[in-house]
Parts: sequence; C-alpha cells; structure tokens
Amino acid sequence: MRADPAAATAGVAVQVHEDDWPDGLDALASLAQASFFQGTAWWRALQQALRCTPYVLAAREGGSLQGACAFAAVRRFGLLRLYAGPLGTYGGILARSESVATALGLALRSLSQERRVALVRLHDFTGRTLAALQGAPGWHASGESCQVLDLAEEPQSLFEHRFTSQNRNKIRKAERAGLTVRRGADAAFLDAYVALYRTALPRWRLRRPLPPALFGALVGAPGVDVWLAERDGTPVAALLNLRGGGQIMNWGNVSRPEAWRDAPNNLLHWRALEAACLDRQGPRLYNFGASAGLPGVHAFKAAFGAREHAMVRLEYRAPWLAWVAPFRRRGRA
Repeated sequence: MRADPAAATAGVAVQVHEDDWPDGLDALASLAQASFFQGTAWWRALQQALRCTPYVLAAREGGSLQGACAFAAVRRFGLLRLYAGPLGTYGGILARSESVATALGLALRSLSQERRVALVRLHDFTGRTLAALQGAPGWHASGESCQVLDLAEEPQSLFEHRFTSQNRNKIRKAERAGLTVRRGADAAFLDAYVALYRTALPRWRLRRPLPPALFGALVGAPGVDVWLAERDGTPVAALLNLRGGGQIMNWGNVSRPEAWRDAPNNLLHWRALEAACLDRQGPRLYNFGASAGLPGVHAFKAAFGAREHAMVRLEYRAPWLAWVAPFRRRGRA
C-alpha cells in the first residue's frame, strides 16, 4: 500500500492498494451508484478464475474509506494493464461525496501517467468517473448503452402496464406448458447454468468463452441468483442475476433450442422481476444488459418495458503502444 500525494485534496488522502482489498470496499459497493461488479465477491471470483490481481485506489477522509476505484490488474514484462470493468462489466469511481470523487479523479490522472501503465479501461455506468476525468490528457471516451427497467412496488403493475401483450401471452404460454421455476445459488444451480451455457457456445461462436472456474467461484457469494426453468425436473433454461448496489444485473440467460417454443426465458425474467419488486430492501433497477447490436435481443428486452441507458467506456492507452502495435502485428504474420 502506498500514498498518492498528487491526489490528496481537501483533506482526502488516496492510497494505492496492490494485491489486497481495503477494508470497507463492500460497504461502498452497497451504495445506490454501485453494482455487484464493484464488491469483493466479484473481484475474488475474477482473481481465482482469471489469475488477475487487485489494484485499488482507496480514498480516505478522517481515516475511514470514503471512496474507491478498483481494478483487476494484469502484469506482464513489468507493464501494468488495469481493467475496472473486466469482461464488459461496470466499474469506476465509487464515492460518498464530490470532494472524494474529485480526489479519485486526480489519482486516475496521476496513475495513467506512470511509465509502467500500458492501459487503463473502465465502463462507467453512472457517469461519475467521466465527470472526474473531464479534460484529462490521453483519456478517450466512447458511448455505450444497455437496457434497464425501473422496478414497481407491485409486480402486477409491471405485468399489466409495462409488458407488451405479446410478452404477457408468452409468459402464460410457458406456464400452460408446465414449466416451473426455481431459484438458488449453490453449486448444483450454477452447474446447471454452466451446462446450459456450454450448449449455447456453438450458436454464439464466442472467441473466448467464460471459464467454468468463474462460475464455480461464485458459489454461495452474496447477491448471486440462478433461476432455473424446468420441465419434469430437467433444466431447459436459466438466468444468472447478480444483485449489488442499486441494481440487479442480468448476466445472461441460456436455454435449449428445443424449449424456445414454450418461451422459458420470458417466464424466467418475469419470476426474477416479480421477486425483485417484492424485495423492498433490494435494488430498484433491473439491468438487462447490452444487446450487442442484435435487434431481436433488443426487442425481447423492450417487451418488458426496458428503457435505454446511455453510459460511457473510458480508456487510457500509453502513447508508446501505437509504436509497438505494428511490430507485434509483424511478429504474428
């Protein structure tokens, strides 16, 4: 752990934690501005599955942690690459006050100018990190979006007034087809999700599928929910939802093609939304995630009443990377 004097401002001191998580990080990750991806359960899962290490900018005021910006660090040949939103998730500044956010913004500016830092990347859901980095040299911003749904107090209100009639009919169809839904977070539920995930990989043609170890590392973690749609006790579709901070993030739903005619994914989201509405202490935003430019996926989420949420990807690349890239390409030729 070391101090960053360039980031000290208005009584806020920023320290760099390498290879450890500061006490109080999970309390920050419970703020409304945060998500599951900013708590230690997620970071430890990444550390276990992807062999990345922690790198955290921790802002303290009066001795207590008041803000942080956490990264998964990849070290190679003495160079440092930092990802605040690995695997396309969300990250960035968490702060209890604007003065703390400003101090963390200064720390990010200082960090990006270190010689050993090759890359810093994050996906900023709230816009707070973008505001703190306005005008910072070398940083570039690009627009992204996802689809989110504001939860109602009563789930039936969503069903009747936000869902399309086609969506309601598909949910009823799934129920008539005899599909049942269970919720859990133990190894058996995550194993069932992984099994369905593997059946989907040939259709998705992913270059880098998620490692099974990542799902295994989430077993029993607070905020993890697997929803299984079953026919006669056999899983035919599943959702993986991650609760934390102010939102429930739908990591993804997977299903067997032969079950699509019975609309299991519609039923799964409805059951998850129903439970989320009734959880008065839980997050009030349901995040369906990005649609990757796929019209059918976008329309599916819109059928639940989801709206567009604009966010931003922030990235700093060391200037010398532009000189190195052509030589790397030649080496692969």
